[in-house]
Amino acid sequence: MRRSRLAIGALCAGLAALQLAAFHWGVITPDSVVQYGQALSGRYDDWHPPVTAWLWRQLLHLGPGGAPFLLFDIMLYWGAIGLIAGKLRARHGFAAGVVPILFAVLPIPFGQVGAILKDPLMACLLLMATALLVLAEYARPVFPPSSQRRLGSQEDMGTRQAPREPGLRRGCAKALAFPLILIAAATRFNALFAAAPLLMLAGPGARMKRPLHFVASATSVVVLLVASNWVINQALLRPSHSHPLYSLINFDLAGIVAHGGPNVYPALDDATARRLTAHCYDPRLYGAKDETVCAQPEDSIADHVARTGDSAVGIWLNAIIRAPGPWLRHRLAHLDWNWRLRVPAVPDDAVYMMSEPNDLGLHFTPNPLTRAVVGAARLMAASPIGRPATWLAIALGLLIVAPRLPSRGIVTALAASALLYGGGYALVSVAPDLRYNLWTMLAAMMGLAIALAERASVGRMRLISACLPAVLVTIVEMSA
Repeated sequence: MRRSRLAIGALCAGLAALQLAAFHWGVITPDSVVQYGQALSGRYDDWHPPVTAWLWRQLLHLGPGGAPFLLFDIMLYWGAIGLIAGKLRARHGFAAGVVPILFAVLPIPFGQVGAILKDPLMACLLLMATALLVLAEYARPVFPPSSQRRLGSQEDMGTRQAPREPGLRRGCAKALAFPLILIAAATRFNALFAAAPLLMLAGPGARMKRPLHFVASATSVVVLLVASNWVINQALLRPSHSHPLYSLINFDLAGIVAHGGPNVYPALDDATARRLTAHCYDPRLYGAKDETVCAQPEDSIADHVARTGDSAVGIWLNAIIRAPGPWLRHRLAHLDWNWRLRVPAVPDDAVYMMSEPNDLGLHFTPNPLTRAVVGAARLMAASPIGRPATWLAIALGLLIVAPRLPSRGIVTALAASALLYGGGYALVSVAPDLRYNLWTMLAAMMGLAIALAERASVGRMRLISACLPAVLVTIVEMSA
């Protein structure tokens, strides 16, 4: 047992060093440059949630550039994987402990952590929170049936008093997971969907036993996440306002026009709206071909709101109510690209390998190991296991088997987190980058690793039912 524990630790440490060698000191994207500038100055805007730049600013005490950010992500990533693998090994054997490591070394999540972005930061924070919740779950005492029948005996009295220390460990693990989930929820505007199920699991379990208690707990968690997000990203960091919501509103208004609906722009005539939509709109994203010209519709929305005082959200909702059919067709077409379900070819964004020019000292130089990871990630992205739709189907299957698993709480929370976060892009996505679904994939992977370790407790018919969604989705993906 000691040798297998050391083997797990050594394997995680070696893979962390390999990841660092492939991506030192972090892939630099345009978003990386913007947020680094804010980290240096201490002045933030809300185009990106400012907590990421604030956290980077704190990490700069350890060194300049992307190095401390990358090291922080890698430590969270492999520390969490090591904890999960160690607990599975202790409970179910060495083979079960290797499974989460195999998932973590898959080229897409392995490579995506190498970018200095809020998406891998959020995923790594939630992954460490998941590891702590696994520690709490596996700290539950497991009584053999014989000890449960021998109530009143001296041996049983000793056994019943033993769980005090595991109970303390469970409480400490959940307490440590709590702030990680809150910070992760503040790193993306839609991270609430990913964080809510995990935060519910970190709370008192008694709240989940009855439907009314579940609803009350869920409501409390949502209120807490919304409030903490506002406190962190608005009240404490006081960013300047750049109105990122206008980007989503413009994309949906253009989608309505592109899919046969009326002109729903408040400040553009019909001819201009249709001309700009034909030039700028694509179901994947808006304005990729001509950023300068295609900025006009979004600017017109901002000017109209400033001039008239109308609500931007009201303009958005009224447009959807006025043309629900075209809006739905637009959203489904975009969601297909976001989930990569029926696309004829996958975008080349499985793992970034770039260094955005800047005068802030940030730079990334790829090496042969980087190119090997990127090449393997491209192959994975073209296969079913590299597509968010597949992992959403697996998460649905996990909900089917979770009631029969000893660790049903953590598996249910991970599956729900993957489904809510990936499903949330049906409403709020404006681009189909694979990095947006990094947590969708990782959450389902960790849930699957735990479920595979405990599969002996699940009947054959339930297992078949759980596999069916992933089989059907894979058929659709490959036929497209």
